[in-house]
Amino acid sequence: MSKILDKLADQHEERIINVLYRLEEDVVKEVTRATGGKLVSQRLAIQLRPQIRNLIETTFLDEADIIINDEYNKIAKEVLDTFGEMPIPKKFKSLTEVDLRTLNALKTQSFSGFEDVAERFLKVINDEVYQSTIAGRPFEDMVSNIRSHINGVYKRSNTAEINELVDFINENKFDSAKKAQVEDAVRKLHTQYASDRAGNNLRRYASQIAHDSVMQFHGQFTIAKAKEAGLTHFTYTGTLVRDSREFCVSMLNKTLTEEQIREMWINRSWQGKSTGDPFIVRGGYRCRHTWIPTDPAWGEETVDELPTEEELPPPPPVRGVVSDVSIGFLLNKGLKTRPSTAKVKAYDEDFNSQLTEQQKVIVEKFPKPTTVRDTKSGYYVPSTGQLNAELNAKDGNVKSYVIAHEYGHHIDYIAGGKGEFWSFRSKKFNDAIKEDLENLKGKYVGVNYVIDESEYKKMFDKLAFKEERDIYSKFDANKIIATDKNTILKGDGYGEVSDIFDALAKGKFRRNYKMWGHTISYWRKKDSVPTEIFANLFAIRNDKKAYAIAKSFIPNTVKVFEEFLDTAERVER
Repeated sequence: MSKILDKLADQHEERIINVLYRLEEDVVKEVTRATGGKLVSQRLAIQLRPQIRNLIETTFLDEADIIINDEYNKIAKEVLDTFGEMPIPKKFKSLTEVDLRTLNALKTQSFSGFEDVAERFLKVINDEVYQSTIAGRPFEDMVSNIRSHINGVYKRSNTAEINELVDFINENKFDSAKKAQVEDAVRKLHTQYASDRAGNNLRRYASQIAHDSVMQFHGQFTIAKAKEAGLTHFTYTGTLVRDSREFCVSMLNKTLTEEQIREMWINRSWQGKSTGDPFIVRGGYRCRHTWIPTDPAWGEETVDELPTEEELPPPPPVRGVVSDVSIGFLLNKGLKTRPSTAKVKAYDEDFNSQLTEQQKVIVEKFPKPTTVRDTKSGYYVPSTGQLNAELNAKDGNVKSYVIAHEYGHHIDYIAGGKGEFWSFRSKKFNDAIKEDLENLKGKYVGVNYVIDESEYKKMFDKLAFKEERDIYSKFDANKIIATDKNTILKGDGYGEVSDIFDALAKGKFRRNYKMWGHTISYWRKKDSVPTEIFANLFAIRNDKKAYAIAKSFIPNTVKVFEEFLDTAERVER
């Protein structure tokens, strides 16, 4: 098991490293083409940003997307093979519909890690280009810095010996027979040709994510299956290497209960320990070990405890004809830290302010999420029923209806049944989206309908405007050295409307106009367009202005959505 995981982790890391060299060359080529190899102007530096973003998305993120969707099923198979050898009922040895939903959610979560590091270094590279104009940095120096931001000391160089060392390391890094020679080459590269050992570069973080994502994906799916099978004992397995952590060396092949593992995780510290769940992050960054479920008493069943009185939802307060709904009691359910009474009240008030009376009736008729978390990043996990949404969220300076948005995903998923979203399964809803898309000015290019640029501009003018922002000198707080343009939304809920249009534009509204939406790679997922449009409509149903704008360009979709709400309100549960 561990050898297979190690092999996959190494292969994925190698693929990411290779694609980063392609990205390095593509970015340098684009900057050179746009500038003619001369010092970049401030205006051109700003104009280069969408091109650099596109290069990162179409090389680095596309490769990550392929790795996750094509390769991570092998990790799931290894987990199932392990469970297949255990003396447990057959129903826990096969892949269920719940497992499939869990795997899809874990794949999405894994991809978000790559998206985060891509967004971080997009800003780093953009800042390098822009700051070069301010500082009057020579073009060759700027290019060298860009290469460093992407690949660190492993960047392409004008020195032949450096390139030879880099090529040798890249070609033999994962060959155990040449481990000593590789280490010597790395040492020479760092000591003779680099001022620092590692540095903050895209290669360093991306390769770490490529490795850790494999191990963490395995850990998450393993613990999910273990809980499903009622297994509560785990053995720490894996291989030791030269620089294995002391924790991993001391724990190898030891068997503990889940309670012991979690207690140890809270009370012990060690070098390299990372934050998170002990079954997922294990020893820490780049750890090659896993907790494999076992049980000294196979076949014993476990009985879930009944919820305490504190965990039960409070009776909803009376509010006119329709009562307010409560989900605040679900905040941090399953965690040791519980929210204050004031926090629960504030969360419920924010949620109810985002709903129509009809939506409140629907919320009460459908099962609630299993737990709710107040987090900066909003998302819904169908496999576990966990809803993450920020209290009093903002899109810049306007209101974001993120709690209602994520709850829309929850309603959509529960209504769909069979492990799929209603919006994805409904032919009528998807036909309406297609009809509304084709009603926008544009044309088909192959099988894709491409929206005309005039529609983008018209939608941008409805929703937002550009505001000039002064950039001040670091050395003189009163001296303006440049100006930049920032996107400002004109009204509450307009970020959700922007996301709807971005769904039709498959990410180009967000990318080209710096509007609210998702990445181009995100919109390639088969259910992303209908599910996000549904959730956004659910989010802005109580905002007349935002909803009216949405209705103006997707009237057929809105009609089917409202039919869904009417049906959901009447359903008996």
